[in-house]
Amino acid sequence: MAPLRRRLAAALAAALLAGAPAAAQQTDSAASRRPAAAQPVLLDAPVSRTAYRLGPGDELTLSITGNVNRVWTVAVTPDGSAVVPELGVVRVLGLNLDQAQARVRDLVTRFYQGVSVNLALSAARRFKVFVVGSVPEPGYQVASPASRVSEVVPAQAGPGVLRRNVVVRRATGDSLVADLVRFRQLGELEANPALLEGDVVVVPAADDLVQVFGRVHFAGGYEYRGGESLADLLAVANGPGGFPANAADTIRVTRFVGPQEREFRLFSRQQALGAEGRAFVMRPGDAVFVPELSNFRVQQTATITGQVVRPGAYPIRPDTTTVRELVAMAGGFTAEASLAGATLRRQGVAAHSRSLQQLQAIPAEVLSDEERRVLQARSQGDPDVVVIDFQRLFGEGGSALDQPLEDGDILNVPERRSGVSIVGAVTQPGIVTHLPGRDVEEYVRLAGGYSRRADRRGVTVLRARLGTETDARDVTRLEPGDQIVVPFRRRRDPLQTLQTVQAVVGSVSSLIFAYLALRPVFFPDRTP
Repeated sequence: MAPLRRRLAAALAAALLAGAPAAAQQTDSAASRRPAAAQPVLLDAPVSRTAYRLGPGDELTLSITGNVNRVWTVAVTPDGSAVVPELGVVRVLGLNLDQAQARVRDLVTRFYQGVSVNLALSAARRFKVFVVGSVPEPGYQVASPASRVSEVVPAQAGPGVLRRNVVVRRATGDSLVADLVRFRQLGELEANPALLEGDVVVVPAADDLVQVFGRVHFAGGYEYRGGESLADLLAVANGPGGFPANAADTIRVTRFVGPQEREFRLFSRQQALGAEGRAFVMRPGDAVFVPELSNFRVQQTATITGQVVRPGAYPIRPDTTTVRELVAMAGGFTAEASLAGATLRRQGVAAHSRSLQQLQAIPAEVLSDEERRVLQARSQGDPDVVVIDFQRLFGEGGSALDQPLEDGDILNVPERRSGVSIVGAVTQPGIVTHLPGRDVEEYVRLAGGYSRRADRRGVTVLRARLGTETDARDVTRLEPGDQIVVPFRRRRDPLQTLQTVQAVVGSVSSLIFAYLALRPVFFPDRTP
């Protein structure tokens, strides 16, 4: 009998050992099916022991110290109870932490004397709230007691319209209205209430609007909110900083009093934010206009570049500060400055430049004779350059020729150049020393004369001071830095010349044949 018992015990042990891996595998599989640990709830403030209400899913830490030391993690059950290990069950649904701690203490002190009881929130619960109405995907959202309406409702109700009339319906039957614009632009937490279990968040369609235009921090369309005053609306449109510094002191409100008729109301800023503004209740379709002060704290400057001691931008009084004063602020001219090549360029003539670019973009064969003359005239000058004789201006007695500056003017003083350059179809292209009184032909002779391929009728002069191109026949005086351009004659393609001659001969032959064919008709009495 004993050997039989030993054999049965051995067989049982072998069976248990053989089943251990399978049991371990089942345990691991079960563990893999457990839900992952919930992410911790993000808090915007410490949990208040008197304000936080307990509910299903909250995790509590219960500690007992004194004659007995115990620490337990207690979860609030779906029915709102807390099960204290070895001691009993306490109902905590809807209680704050201090109230729940008092109830747990009553239970613990029945069993243990001379102990202290502390109950703390270790993990906040999560629950569902339903978001319905004018939202992209109505349905439920996961929330916690620390969640607010803005976390479950999209910010935009439409193009440029923010949510201002979100209704939160409590399970108790109460209702709250969330104004997410006041929360976003003023930081008022009261306008963005916290959520509770059983809440239904209703987002109405943004139908009625009021508009705020002009110089406010948050201009645009606002969802109409019943009972809101002009002062309240301006507070929302400006945020906590108040009106921008360059907002005018006149506020205009327009209101429809019929299908097309409007009435206008004017307020000063003090009136709009004071008693009058608080008494003026907005209506759907109202519009508020806040003008902007022009040129508010805008610095007026002129810039000087090139051969001056201190180039840069300088403050000016438009139509008061002059060219000579600007040069004095820049420390005067350097020894290398060329007054003959100095230019004052003025902004604000972009319309002329655009019209010139438009004409230049049109094919020449399409332009009318008048447009060609306009294009030729405009291409010969620069409409941005102010005509000033700087040599006379900064000479003796030149103060009478001084000119006032405008905002954005740019004065450029180039480096002095001692010669006139000649490029193109001349024998010796290069720089020729400038001497007053020489004309274009004399400079060409000093450069070795025209080459055999020179196009003498196409000679032009590039002006150093204005940067423009001028026909050489119109130039009576050259200045240092000017450039004479002698173009080459264009080579003619023999094949193209032959084709042109053939075309002319063909046209003439056709005319002769036509004349001979029609001659008997028009001159019947003549014989060839």
